[in-house]
Amino acid sequence: MITSPVISVLCVADKSNYDLIPGLDLWKQARDTYNFTGSNPVITHAPCAQWSKLKAFAKVNKYEKDLAFFCLEKVQKNGGIFEHPAGSSFWQIAGIRNRVISINQHWFGLPIQKRTYLYFSQCGPLQLPLSFDAIERNFSNLSPAQRSATPPLLIDWFIACIRSKNESQPSEKK
Repeated sequence: MITSPVISVLCVADKSNYDLIPGLDLWKQARDTYNFTGSNPVITHAPCAQWSKLKAFAKVNKYEKDLAFFCLEKVQKNGGIFEHPAGSSFWQIAGIRNRVISINQHWFGLPIQKRTYLYFSQCGPLQLPLSFDAIERNFSNLSPAQRSATPPLLIDWFIACIRSKNESQPSEKK
């Protein structure tokens, strides 16, 4: 029997759709992601304010800015997925711009168009869902929490991408 490793989710919002999925190892602000030393696969949502198109308006926070590099290192070492906005300058600075894929979170049920880039390590993207539904809402109609919430279908897709890789590997005998 193949058992999938626990997936850790780094930099999770305190109230998140990840809370709805049992069995995940959630690293919210109170746990301080910098304390993560596990070897299991990760999904990361490093804070983007220091890297976004609007970074000039963000309060400078080196601790938070460096968290993106910490999260990328964990994805590269443990396998998993690093998620950050399409407009983030992190991709270029980290030197991985040409190794990311672009998705639209609307494909996964977000009620607005929101481009996101994903970096995969030791796993890869499964078939992407496509939605051709008309968008009736825009960013100004949503609260900041609604705009930043990861849609449950996207979370399910992240988990499936990681688990499909791990389940295809031969299990180690104990």
